[in-house]
Amino acid sequence: MPAAFKSAGYSNSYFYGGDANFTNMSAYLRSAGFGQLVSDKDFTRTQRDSKLGAHDGVLFDRALHDIAARVSSTTPTLTVVQTSSSHEPFEVPYSNPRFADNPRANAFAYTDSCLTAFVGSLRRLPSWNRTLVVIVPDHWGCWPQGLDPADRHRIPLVLTGGALAQRGLRIDKTAMQTDLAATILAAAGVSCPLTYSRDILDPATRPVAVFTEPSMIGIVTPADTLIYNPDGETVIEASGRTPQALIPQARAFMRDISNSMHKL
Repeated sequence: MPAAFKSAGYSNSYFYGGDANFTNMSAYLRSAGFGQLVSDKDFTRTQRDSKLGAHDGVLFDRALHDIAARVSSTTPTLTVVQTSSSHEPFEVPYSNPRFADNPRANAFAYTDSCLTAFVGSLRRLPSWNRTLVVIVPDHWGCWPQGLDPADRHRIPLVLTGGALAQRGLRIDKTAMQTDLAATILAAAGVSCPLTYSRDILDPATRPVAVFTEPSMIGIVTPADTLIYNPDGETVIEASGRTPQALIPQARAFMRDISNSMHKL
């Protein structure tokens, strides 16, 4: 997605409070099309008071500062902020009495408060009317704990900002994180070169989602849910009308992904 935006003349920035070299993330982000990469080394020693680097409040403040500095620029921008405070060890500079006995929930509440303040600050910028804010979580830092795989991988997608033509809509359509790229690129009028991404807002897009874990692939449609072990060729969970019919799709998807990886 950032490469497509870069080709369309966008300036791409990525903000992360931790070590950008962890899991070779820095090289990946650079090759993906991000020009500016802000990480732990760009914060002072005092600001890096978390075990993971800078807390989310400090991170959002830095991102907001850079966004505000570019507010008069005519160059369109893509800005990604990756939070980390709602992650183990859940030690944050925040104390909500509602979650006094639950550090995990308190850390989630801290990140939510930082995000709320960030969006509120964006609203006060003159660029708000042309700003699209995309909020999406990952699959693991979920609440409540102990969810089964299908429920753990069910996450929200929030689109907000002054650039929206319509507000207050709830779109109950099954989709997956990879579809985010095609959806945002289509909204910006930029063509999408990605094989595994589809425009969620396109009525022709089939409602289906795929998720994977080690030795597990899940396929979810409005009618069926299948969780399958491709190593042992066994069904872990199946519900709905005809979930067994999704087994060939699960096998084909994993085979296609594997073949694509071998070509890299």
